[in-house]
Amino acid sequence: MEPIKSNLISLSKTLVYLLILYLILITGNTFSQEKVIWEISYNKLNSEIHFKAKIEKGWHLYAIYVPSPEDGPLPTSIQFHKKKGVTLKDSLVQHSPIIKYDKNFGLDLAYYEDTTTFRQPITINKNKGYLNGSIDYMTCNDNMCIPYHYPFEIKINRPN
Repeated sequence: MEPIKSNLISLSKTLVYLLILYLILITGNTFSQEKVIWEISYNKLNSEIHFKAKIEKGWHLYAIYVPSPEDGPLPTSIQFHKKKGVTLKDSLVQHSPIIKYDKNFGLDLAYYEDTTTFRQPITINKNKGYLNGSIDYMTCNDNMCIPYHYPFEIKINRPN
């Protein structure tokens, strides 16, 4: 009887370890997948940098300008670290977000679903220029929120 009990205990421990490993792999996979795909481009017609966010179904991205930035989830922030031959004009522009009360945060939140584009007006000072920086943002679904840091660089040629 003792060898059977020992084998059952060993099997139980193995199953527990496999279950823990499985949960780690599933959770890690959820966090590693980007829920927002960014496309950054220069719009020559309006002389703007466009930051297009494609948001995975079931997730949402918080706006840049939110009703309560100190109290809620992390708003989207676009930072410019280096620029050459380019001057930023005015502030970042965002489309009108969805504004909805969130019972988890107890606040009105401003966010996007599916897709949105943030725009940064610029002036090109030389024939060629570039900008680099990063986008810090948070994306949430009904169960969890995930913060991200997305570095970017864009090269710009002055239109003829």
